[in-house]
Amino acid sequence: MPPLQKPQTWGTHADFGVDMETLLHDFRYSLRMLRKSPGFTAVAVLTLALGIGANAAVFSVVNALLFHPFSFPKLEQLMLVRESSPNQDADFDTDTFSAADFYDLKGNARSFQALTASSFANLNIGDRGQVDGVEGAALSANFFAVLGVQPAMGRGFTADEEQPGHDRALIVSYGYWQRRFGGDPSLLGRTLQVNGRAATVVGIMPAGYAYPVGTEAWVPLALSAEQKADRVQPALSLVARLQPGVSGQEAEAELETFATRLQKQFPKTNSGRTILSLPMRQEEYEYTAPIFLMLQAATIFVLLLACANLGNLLLARLISRQKELAVRVALGATSSRVLRIVLTETMLLAVAAGAVATAVALAGSNLIRQSIPPGITKWVAGWENIRLDPAVLGFTVALAVAVAALLAVGASFRIGRLDPGHALKEGGERTASGRNRLRSALIVSQVAAAMVLLAGAGLMIKGFLHLVDVYSGLQPANVITMQVTLPDRSYTDGASINAFEQRMLEGIAGVPAVQSAGIASNIPASNVDNGQVAFSVEGRPAFRESELLSARRQTASSGFFRSLHIPLLEGRNFTDHDNGGAPLVALVSQSMAARFWPRADSIGRRFKFGTTASDAPWITVAGVVGDVKQNWFDPKPTPTIYLPYQQAPRSVVNVVARTSYGHAGVVPGIRSLVQRLDPQVAVSEVQDMQGVISDSISPVRLMGILMMVFGGVALALSAVGVYGVLAHAVEERMHEFGVRAALGARPRQLLRLVLGQALKLSGLGLAVAIPVAVVLSRLMATFLFGVVTLQAAVLVGLALLLVLVAVAASYVPARRATRVDPIVALRYE
Repeated sequence: MPPLQKPQTWGTHADFGVDMETLLHDFRYSLRMLRKSPGFTAVAVLTLALGIGANAAVFSVVNALLFHPFSFPKLEQLMLVRESSPNQDADFDTDTFSAADFYDLKGNARSFQALTASSFANLNIGDRGQVDGVEGAALSANFFAVLGVQPAMGRGFTADEEQPGHDRALIVSYGYWQRRFGGDPSLLGRTLQVNGRAATVVGIMPAGYAYPVGTEAWVPLALSAEQKADRVQPALSLVARLQPGVSGQEAEAELETFATRLQKQFPKTNSGRTILSLPMRQEEYEYTAPIFLMLQAATIFVLLLACANLGNLLLARLISRQKELAVRVALGATSSRVLRIVLTETMLLAVAAGAVATAVALAGSNLIRQSIPPGITKWVAGWENIRLDPAVLGFTVALAVAVAALLAVGASFRIGRLDPGHALKEGGERTASGRNRLRSALIVSQVAAAMVLLAGAGLMIKGFLHLVDVYSGLQPANVITMQVTLPDRSYTDGASINAFEQRMLEGIAGVPAVQSAGIASNIPASNVDNGQVAFSVEGRPAFRESELLSARRQTASSGFFRSLHIPLLEGRNFTDHDNGGAPLVALVSQSMAARFWPRADSIGRRFKFGTTASDAPWITVAGVVGDVKQNWFDPKPTPTIYLPYQQAPRSVVNVVARTSYGHAGVVPGIRSLVQRLDPQVAVSEVQDMQGVISDSISPVRLMGILMMVFGGVALALSAVGVYGVLAHAVEERMHEFGVRAALGARPRQLLRLVLGQALKLSGLGLAVAIPVAVVLSRLMATFLFGVVTLQAAVLVGLALLLVLVAVAASYVPARRATRVDPIVALRYE
């Protein structure tokens, strides 16, 4: 039968100039067609909406944390300046600066408009009989001016208040003012007790300001002449603002020259010491970038999967409508007219998907912001600024619309070359042909992308469970923790601190239901590093600061190890005899003993802080305790020195108490005890140890859950894609199956034929995905602090899951093939 009309090509009559009536007609027609196919419309809209919404939600987080973590004016000019010593290995990076080096740099740097410093400080703020422990910082007088912010009420610090004895000023955050004082404007000018000393509230910062990150109150940085001359102890965090027109590279070069000069001028303390700088917005990249860039990559995979699935859906729909479109071509419709119909329908889908995606993105960004406890997020710059960014959503929707349009053009390209006569024959184009290659390629890509996402999700969940298992050795159930802060004004020496803490521990031991109690300067899973200390080992001379070894330092009591079930591996625990008048002793972690005394018994070995030539006393190793992973982001447990609390007094300590039941009845008793001992002592951060651990690893849990959701979406999209391709393939091959059945093929053979195609597509997808998944797992292990490790069993299990899903999705089309009636299939041949 000759064709009714010469087939159209895309170069013929491709005039898109149409009037509004025609466009409205196309719109109404497309809307009618979509309403006639609610299943197709719902799947297409949800597919695209999930891809757009997930990307917009995660990118809103990335935008807040990585691109705009602070709202300071001219943020690009603000730099962090840091010192690094050669004795510090990769596990012991620091962001602090020695005071003497800071004052030298402040007076000589030409690349910076101004340089300022801060130091974290635990503050006890008392008012009318109530004492709060508050995270605070001591600041140079020009600190707020360098950042470009000022108090919303009152004033900043003056230069006079940087002098010891004149530092009786206090600035509080807006949040603390509202929470503690109910927003009372009379707080300004009121005198409060800060660490046992009178201080006047001179300013209240604007809402949302909390820098240094996590702080709620600020006092002047008043250093003595001796402290200002110290080049050994890194104690200050530096912020600098670049001169206009000066680049970060130019400032870096000046800092390098300055560090070299200090090395020559002060070889004992500064030999090998370098000075580095980085943009302030990158302050937390080490922690936030790996997690959220990984999530962003996952959502991009989801969007690609969604687009691939949408392409399959559009192609299948066009093929099912080829007779309708062939009639239009036969009646004189131009290729541009056919394309316009397809594009109008696709744009309607994209607009509907954009509306649903907005709701998905809004819910997703809110869920992410609220899923991590405030005790953790207060330390993450920009977290409270996480909001759905309209520009981000608009860009993502525009990108998805553009992709949808390209898919529509590609899918309808075949219709533009349609032979109407052949298409209008009954049974026309029933045989399978190369036109399914594109759809098969899309399915292979979907299976591959799903495997990669599932691998990421599986490894993250495995990593999370590993972290839970790491801390399970502490047996945290029924362990409570709290922070006790002694006011500096009242507790000026080690003897007074020791006397209070000893009485406190004796009192806590007598509280009903308390089985054991101890104190330490830090607790596991706090997400706060222990202080770093440089030391030298007896028998290994270290005469220069640059030759010293490094370890983490803790102050603890014997009850700390018993309460957290940290095992004593060798030697003895601390006793009450390890006081200020006894020979100095220490416990060391297993990793420290193995690292510094690898071939000898560490018990009885000696070390000292500083160089072997220093006046510091020798400390004897009394015992070795098990390693504890301090923070979830530590690649491995770090070498740690534990000093007895009576020989290394600390005015801020963490109490840990193991109880025979929950903490509800124990905490009031401990609070009452502390208040009886001294009403000026603050008790804060009361929490059970299980909650501390849960809060600590919440970022990993969040990432694991989101990756699992994305993996589940990818799995569902892959299943829909496999089903769609095979259902259409079976429809096209009905004639072939009829012939096979007529020639004696059994249903089992037809079933195997269709399932074999599903296995082939899945196998090709897995062949592409598994090498990518291996590379991904290695990248995750590198960037996610050792939380993730390559797990062959996880990859194999997920590959089998994908194959099973593909086979299950293909079963329904395969069953249709086995039920073909040869007479019906061959009727029109």
